[in-house]
Amino acid sequence: MKRFMLFLLALLGLGLGLAQAPVKVRIGFNPTQNSDQLKAAAQAIADYIEKEFRGTVEVEIFVPTEYRGLIEAMRAGKLEFAFFPPDGYVLAHREAGAEVLLKSVRNGSPYYWSAIIVRKDSGIKKIEDLEGKTIAWVDPLSAAGYVFPRAALVSRGINPDTFFAKQVFAGKHDAAVLAVLNKSVDAAATFANDDKNKSGAWTQFLKPEEARQITAIFYSKPIPGDTFSVAKEFFSKYPNLAKGIAAAIQRCQAPKCTLLQNLYRIDYMVPAKDSDYDVVREARRISGQDK
Repeated sequence: MKRFMLFLLALLGLGLGLAQAPVKVRIGFNPTQNSDQLKAAAQAIADYIEKEFRGTVEVEIFVPTEYRGLIEAMRAGKLEFAFFPPDGYVLAHREAGAEVLLKSVRNGSPYYWSAIIVRKDSGIKKIEDLEGKTIAWVDPLSAAGYVFPRAALVSRGINPDTFFAKQVFAGKHDAAVLAVLNKSVDAAATFANDDKNKSGAWTQFLKPEEARQITAIFYSKPIPGDTFSVAKEFFSKYPNLAKGIAAAIQRCQAPKCTLLQNLYRIDYMVPAKDSDYDVVREARRISGQDK
């Protein structure tokens, strides 16, 4: 009897040993806007993935204070996935081994634009009118908020460092828009969802009556959508899980699923490849960030 009980305990112990703990997955989110709102939307994405995988995956979110924080976290092995902006992805691919899985689609397009915005009552109608004025960029790693508009100016023979009286970094798109509205700067570079002056950061972050005071005077060439990317090491170790998480993200499509809309106004995401972002690499080269 004693031997039987010992054998039974051994079997129970073996059974407990076979039970696998959930795979921990850390996802980084680009700090494009108010951190409290972003964290709530990010947590909803984490909860969605955990529910889709029925407890076999444990998701932890990470929202840095600046764009560069995502790259550094993945390079340090502290992130398995990240929602990188286009420029951030290019650097993360080069410096941290990030591999793009998906890119965002808004209003039926896998592209968006950079816009330079001003107040309608400023008297500023075109880029040339900004000479000697002040401008707010978003972040050095923001495609729409810095890289693409700067590259466009350089391509026109304009040196931003001497053309503008003052340049500042607002840190987030909503802060850049508010700086224009409040007349802290004459202009700002930010994202736009079209090149028709209909939808952009100013319509997203401002009240309608405030947004009507803002207009875009410049649009960049199309920018490939922001990414959902995976760390190379995690993809090598868990290729099926990485693909499964990407598939779960793809299944979230507006209007039925609004999680991505709440996060970054993304309608849905589609498969992407690294070469989609060669246009970003070229913009970095022209803007002087990559020699």
